[in-house]
Amino acid sequence: MLNDRAYSLRRRLRRVGLSESAINAAWPTWWSDEADASSSARAELRYSLARKLGLDPRSLLEDGSEPEFVWRDVARFKHLIGETDREKAVISSFGAALGGLLIAATQSLVSIAGRTAIELRSAILERKRFIGLSDLLSLCWSAGIPTIHLRIFPWRGKRMSAMTVQVSQRNAILLARDSQYPAQIAFYLAHELAHILLNHLSEESVLVDFEPTSSHGIGLEDPNPDPSQIPDPEEFNADRFALELLTGESSPAVLPMSHTGGARSLAHAVLRASEGLRIEPGTLALCYGYSTGAWNVANASLKYIYSSPRPVWEVINDIALQQLSMESLPEDVRFYLLSVLGGNR
Repeated sequence: MLNDRAYSLRRRLRRVGLSESAINAAWPTWWSDEADASSSARAELRYSLARKLGLDPRSLLEDGSEPEFVWRDVARFKHLIGETDREKAVISSFGAALGGLLIAATQSLVSIAGRTAIELRSAILERKRFIGLSDLLSLCWSAGIPTIHLRIFPWRGKRMSAMTVQVSQRNAILLARDSQYPAQIAFYLAHELAHILLNHLSEESVLVDFEPTSSHGIGLEDPNPDPSQIPDPEEFNADRFALELLTGESSPAVLPMSHTGGARSLAHAVLRASEGLRIEPGTLALCYGYSTGAWNVANASLKYIYSSPRPVWEVINDIALQQLSMESLPEDVRFYLLSVLGGNR
C-alpha cells in the first residue's frame, strides 16, 4: 500500500512519460509505509529508482520537482518517425541505466574488437554447421556483451526493435522485436553487434533502432543501392555486416531454380540447401524474400521450417538468466532485472 507521498512520486514519474510497468519493476520490494517514516529510507527509494531508470536522483529528492533524465543527450536514433524529445529522453536514459546494470553483472571472457564479419563467421563455423541465434548469443556473452530481450518498456508506446548501449567502454544489447522464429531476431542481433564492431558508438552512448515501417526481418531493402542515395551509411554497413556474418555474403542472392509453389515448398528447399550453403534455414528463407521481394512466401515458410515455434524472447532471456552474475547485485536490482527479463513468468 502506498501513502500520499509515494503516490505523488509515482505521478511525477508517469508525468515525464515513464510507463507504469517500468515504474512497477523499478519500485523496490522493501518499500512500505513504515519505510516512509524514515528520511533515510525515503532518500534510498529515490536513489534506487534513479539508478534503475536513468534519472538524476537530485530531481527526485524535492517533492514537486520534475524528474530529470541523466542520459537524454547521449542517444542517436535510427528510423525515427515522430518521437518527441521527452520520449527519446525516456528511452535513452532507461536503456543506458539498464545496460550499465547488465554490464556490471557480466564477465568478459574474450575480445572480438576489430574482428570482421568473415573472421567471426569462420571461427563459429569451425564447430557449427551454420550460424543461428544461439551461436550469436554465445558469441555476445563470451565477449562480455550482455544481450537480453526487453519484457518491460520505458515508454507506453512500443516501436523500438533494438538498442545498443556503451558504458565505460563496455557494451550491452537490448532487443525488443517479438517473433516466434529465431532467424528474424538473429538478423537484428547481428545488426546490433555490427554497430559495436564497426565503432558506431562513442563512449557513454546509446544507439536506438526503431522498427522500420517496411521491415520484413532482414535489412538492405534494396540489394544494389546507389551509394550516393544511401540515407544512413551506418545502418547500411551494419546490415551488410550482419548479412555477411550470417550468410558469408554482404548482399546474398537466393533465387529459385523454378517456381517454388509456395511457402511449404520454399521451406523444404531451404532445409535441403542449408547444410551445403552453411546458412541457417530460416535465414536462407529470409534471404529468398530479400532477393525476390516475395516476403509473404518467405515469412510464411518459417512455420514449416521451425517445427516447434516458441517466443524467441524466452530463449534469449533464459540464456541471460544463466549468464548474469545476479549474486553480485543488490537485491532490489536483482528483482528489477528479473522483471525486465520476464523472469517472474
